[in-house]
Amino acid sequence: MAAAVASLFGYKDKPTFDQKVSPVVKEPPKALPASWYRSEEMYELERRAIYSKKWILVTHKLRFDKPGDFLRFHEAGFSFFLCKDRQGSINGFHNICRHRAFPLVQEDEGNVKILSCKYHGWSYGLNGKLAKAPRFDDVEGFQKENQGLLPVHVHIDELGFVWVNLDSSPTPVPWEDDFKGVDTQERFQKFDFSNYKFDHTWQMDGDYNWKTLADNYNECYHCTVAHPDVANLADLSYYYTIQKAGHIQHFSRPREDRVEEDIQNASTYYFPNACMTVS
Repeated sequence: MAAAVASLFGYKDKPTFDQKVSPVVKEPPKALPASWYRSEEMYELERRAIYSKKWILVTHKLRFDKPGDFLRFHEAGFSFFLCKDRQGSINGFHNICRHRAFPLVQEDEGNVKILSCKYHGWSYGLNGKLAKAPRFDDVEGFQKENQGLLPVHVHIDELGFVWVNLDSSPTPVPWEDDFKGVDTQERFQKFDFSNYKFDHTWQMDGDYNWKTLADNYNECYHCTVAHPDVANLADLSYYYTIQKAGHIQHFSRPREDRVEEDIQNASTYYFPNACMTVS
């Protein structure tokens, strides 16, 4: 993960596809500078260079059962929401009204017939097009067709997971550049995601940079001490990771004396914002 961040800012060569976690290198790997984890200036740079440009994994399409279902998200200070329209498409929009940038969606989830702003009453269809702007019919030069919600790019992968890209340009970086094959991993074939049901969300607040959590997920050096239940089931001497362009795959196997209790989990880190363990 450190290599990926450093390469984005021109400090290292970009990691190659299928690069092992411990490749032969001329000098020992180094961690990112400590200041990169505490600097507000660095965080703002990360927001612009990473979170507003890269594809980020946010949810699964099974959470959108019927037209009007919506979910609100906050990523790195950006507020946006996803909504299923009457044609069955899942659309993404920045969570601001085009009139005075008032937050359009006030709840984390729900169902609506129309997207209505609670400030001046502007309303939008589920496809983001402006439906009504009170008292603007006679405003000279006002073009209703140009005042729709600001869109967010949406991609749904082969497993039904929903990704967004906040880049304001019409054509963002291709999803495949960083995540080609992540949704067709052989180890995912044993899981039928259509049989899963959404259960709950939980939130953890901490005084640390996002990279701290990513670093923690991508090493199992702490597993024996911090997760004794994992060490009790898994052969940690076999544990390893494989680094891809924009994700890291984690592999393990059960201890020889606990084979019958193998939970057959598949763990993947998705740069920059998501970690997923399927079992």
